[in-house]
Amino acid sequence: MQTKRIICPNCRAVLDVKNSKNEEQKQITCPSCKTILQVRFKPQQEPIEAQTYYAPPKKPATDDGATQLATGNNGATQLVTPQATAQAYLEYGGRTYPLHDGQNIVGRKGNTSKATMQIDTADRYMSRQHCSITVTTLPDGSKKAVLGNYQNKNLTTIDDQPVDTGDTIRLTDGNSIKMGHTTITFKLS
Repeated sequence: MQTKRIICPNCRAVLDVKNSKNEEQKQITCPSCKTILQVRFKPQQEPIEAQTYYAPPKKPATDDGATQLATGNNGATQLVTPQATAQAYLEYGGRTYPLHDGQNIVGRKGNTSKATMQIDTADRYMSRQHCSITVTTLPDGSKKAVLGNYQNKNLTTIDDQPVDTGDTIRLTDGNSIKMGHTTITFKLS
């Protein structure tokens, strides 16, 4: 059985991957960001590679508990990811709110708000955790952003089209996102 230490190219988590069946490659799910990774096992002298898959597999990835977050990154193989030139962000009230790769919870700024992206508005119809925007960097360096309603009771629309709980909508540059009575513009540069 081999154990290889890798770094997830999406969230940078250090993972220990066990190869108990002497496989040449193994599909795993990062326990931190849930990105599906393909890990290739090579002879001991060569470093291991991980590649991000952006389309979900037909069957859920089976991870028999052999992949775990590692402590520290001693001996971790550094993965080279493409340089992202595109940036995704929100604009509201003359301010820009940059979106990071992974899940961004967008909501109204407040003392008890747990949103990762807090919009400075007094609109009580905008929830403190209103919607989520998941940003992914594609292999060509471009960004993909998907909005999902965050199970709140207040209305969310994209370009005047309502977003129901459970819907996921791919955003494009210039989309107008209305949360409550607050209208925010999604930008992709």
